[in-house]
Amino acid sequence: MLNINQVAPEIAVTSIGGQRINLFDLHGKKVLVKFHRFSGCPIAQSQIHDLIAHQDELNSAGIETIVFLHSSRKKIMSNSNFRETPGLHIIADRQKKFYRIYQSRFMLRKFFSLASWRETLESVFKGYLPKFNQMEGGILGVPSDFLLDKNSKIADLHYGSHFGDSWTASEVLRKGAKVSD
Repeated sequence: MLNINQVAPEIAVTSIGGQRINLFDLHGKKVLVKFHRFSGCPIAQSQIHDLIAHQDELNSAGIETIVFLHSSRKKIMSNSNFRETPGLHIIADRQKKFYRIYQSRFMLRKFFSLASWRETLESVFKGYLPKFNQMEGGILGVPSDFLLDKNSKIADLHYGSHFGDSWTASEVLRKGAKVSD
């Protein structure tokens, strides 16, 4: 697992919207790096929608957001719940290259967690239905969150304990306020 105060591993990718994202270019900004499951996951849909809805607040707090999904660009683009907004970049990582680099773990036992299924049902009741035709990269995955300071060092991190265990936008805003400028 990665640790607080270490320099974050490099990210150089193209977002689903075609924008080139390079962590080095974001030096001087706080950056939230999030890893979610596949694009058809109800929990990922719900949690990413929360980020989209609050990205203006995150931008005001000086926080740029990079979200990884282990789906292809085509599958992500076919889901109307995912759209990039200024300051929020969605990355297709079907091969899970960056999941491995950031040591975002995939464990079978998390699939059987009651908390995972509770979160799934809550997301479904909010209207985020499973999209089985968008299930790529397997269904196993646990979110992870990394808040980087302006020098690309990890200021805070969270490896989820179940499918829905990921920081909300409100939590990121609180944590970001504590990261020195």
